[in-house]
Amino acid sequence: MELLQLKYFYESAKQGSFAKTAERYGVPATSVSASVKRLEKELGCRLFDREYNRILLNADGKRLQQSLGIAFEALDSAVEALTTMRGESREIKLLVRAIRSDMTDYIIEYKGKHPQITFKTVYDFGETEYEKYDIIIDEKTDKYEGYETFELYTMRIRMKAAADSPLCRKKHSLRQLSGQSFISWGEQSNMHTLLCRACSQAGFIPNIVVQSNDTACYEKLIASGIGIGPGRENFKEDAAKGLAYLDIADFDERYTVYAYYKQQAYTGSVKHFIDFLHKRCR
Repeated sequence: MELLQLKYFYESAKQGSFAKTAERYGVPATSVSASVKRLEKELGCRLFDREYNRILLNADGKRLQQSLGIAFEALDSAVEALTTMRGESREIKLLVRAIRSDMTDYIIEYKGKHPQITFKTVYDFGETEYEKYDIIIDEKTDKYEGYETFELYTMRIRMKAAADSPLCRKKHSLRQLSGQSFISWGEQSNMHTLLCRACSQAGFIPNIVVQSNDTACYEKLIASGIGIGPGRENFKEDAAKGLAYLDIADFDERYTVYAYYKQQAYTGSVKHFIDFLHKRCR
């Protein structure tokens, strides 16, 4: 039994496809299929039920997949720890201009595995001295010319209101909401720009009554009924906070967040954290 056999099986179980596994590892699909068949022969049981061009994980396969998930996570952690120890280990300077709560969670998760790594994290929409930072988290922009970049993820933006607001009971166009009070993030924030752009396209300037760069305060203001404002779609959490989504025919925004970094910074602890983000968010 070889490690590569187990990896081929684990990836195929996750993807439900030998072809997708082959694409990831850069080998023919027949090689993956043959490798899994050899593994099944060595174990003395079938791991997949094969139907035409489909593979379905059976009970034995699910047991092996679960065990390998634990084993591979431990193996990856050990390899990552050794890699970090061999490489340059220094403070990671991080400018966060989007998904601030998520990035905080990622840093906490990473620090739990690698407590020796330190961060200098700045949450600032107004910062312009980009060269001071190893990694910048922001929306798609041409500000960071010469930087390498990759997408973290895309989210849907909804217009939010208090859960008991009468506005939640009917459909609207964005123009019909021009007389409403709006809650916004700070003027230099991406979400403020998104709000003003959408309202401008609808033919009006939003009446912004409060601005806040603190997520908890921002959501509490909307939940109080003081005004409406845009935010990331998250049904379960928003419902628990007393927030609801307005049904707006011409407001369907998507917000994509990227990680930017200089190629010369892609080394040691910075490289290790970038690779962690890449893997965590793919």
